Amino acid sequence: MFLKILQEKEKGKSGEKNGLEILEELADYSQELRQGLDKLLDARLVRTFFNVLAIILLFRERRMGLVLTELGGYLCGHAHAPAGTKRISNLLRSKKWESTFIDRYLFDRSCQRIRELIVQGKRPLLLWDDSRVEKHESWLAEGLCSVWSSKAKRLTQMRPGYYRPPKERICVPGFQWTGVFLSCLGSSPSVCQMTWWTSRGKYKEDPDNIIWRLLAKIHQRIAQGILHVFDRGYANEKMIRYLLHFQQDFLIRWKKNVYLHYQGQDLKIDRISRKTKPRASRVVRDKQRKKTKRINIGWSCVSHPLHPDKKLTLIVVRDSKFKGQGPMYLLTSLTINTVPEAFEMLFSYMHRWESEQGFRFFKTELAIESPRLWFWENRLKLMAMVALVYDFLLHTLRKNKDWVFILFNTFCHRTGERYRNASIPLYRLRMAISVCLTFIWAQNSG
Repeated sequence: MFLKILQEKEKGKSGEKNGLEILEELADYSQELRQGLDKLLDARLVRTFFNVLAIILLFRERRMGLVLTELGGYLCGHAHAPAGTKRISNLLRSKKWESTFIDRYLFDRSCQRIRELIVQGKRPLLLWDDSRVEKHESWLAEGLCSVWSSKAKRLTQMRPGYYRPPKERICVPGFQWTGVFLSCLGSSPSVCQMTWWTSRGKYKEDPDNIIWRLLAKIHQRIAQGILHVFDRGYANEKMIRYLLHFQQDFLIRWKKNVYLHYQGQDLKIDRISRKTKPRASRVVRDKQRKKTKRINIGWSCVSHPLHPDKKLTLIVVRDSKFKGQGPMYLLTSLTINTVPEAFEMLFSYMHRWESEQGFRFFKTELAIESPRLWFWENRLKLMAMVALVYDFLLHTLRKNKDWVFILFNTFCHRTGERYRNASIPLYRLRMAISVCLTFIWAQNSG
């Protein structure tokens, strides 16, 4: 439907003009991908592929946003929703393409952006993180495994006047999720790789294999110049071994109860931090907690006991106001000689919060937990298309800022100086595009 509108319509009214511009941007973004699909699929399925991307942008509904019957109603009109649902099902059931086709496309775009950042003199950051897709009431779908429920943790927090919440973790059916985002300081991220995997059944996957495969691809395509940023979940010797094997630079938030080699002896990090004196102080903004605080920073040269030949740097970050709060430890393979280099590592780790925001956006605005599909491969294809839509939104926000402001003022206007001075929120862009495409869909739905 949307591809036909784009090919036949001329730009007329303001709302229709903006809607066609969005479709043109989406067509340009996915042109190379659709050309590759043309070699594998029937032309009708390729048109359906583009239309589904546009419908995901149009339809904002957290609980039913990716239900095929809902998407089918927008594809062919609600009077012919079964026909639209069948078209989407034929696309997902086709054996002639796999979700890895989209994964390769996103990785190729990431490699291209990495080269551009290196030419501009910026350090590319690969932000690694894990999450889960929770399917609380699903039992028979392929690939389901036990995942820790973050929603249950949030709902069972202690509140005055209510019963004591459970002390153990609550596990529900779902899928494991590993995401890697590409970014740099001062810029919005893009999707490098999204991997959904399970720990049970015939599609069982080892998370170490996912890490190894991506590091191997990066080493093959772009040898050096990238900084991998990890949270404490990746703070182990195996991760360091993999990164050193592929000669990759890394920055990991380390745990305090782990031994490191320091000045000829193995010591716990908290003991090393006592010997590490602060070398500078600075006021920084904590974006996650929306607080401004003064911190002290220092660093020491260390090495891992199992890899004594590789010199590492332990960066110790302390909150100068709250003396009782423990410091934050950052372990990096880069050599730190100056205070600006140390603060660059700190800000690079703080930039990792973009990955957390990405997972949240997937679950709230893109309804990644709503698909109701029996088969594992079909589910992976649909979720890969959602990752493509998310990367398109980030691409639009990064490359077309002036046009995005016009779109905001027309379809998602907000009053007040705060909105004029604040950074552009991705949620507001999502809402504006949805309203704009709804306008053009309503005029052409028949």
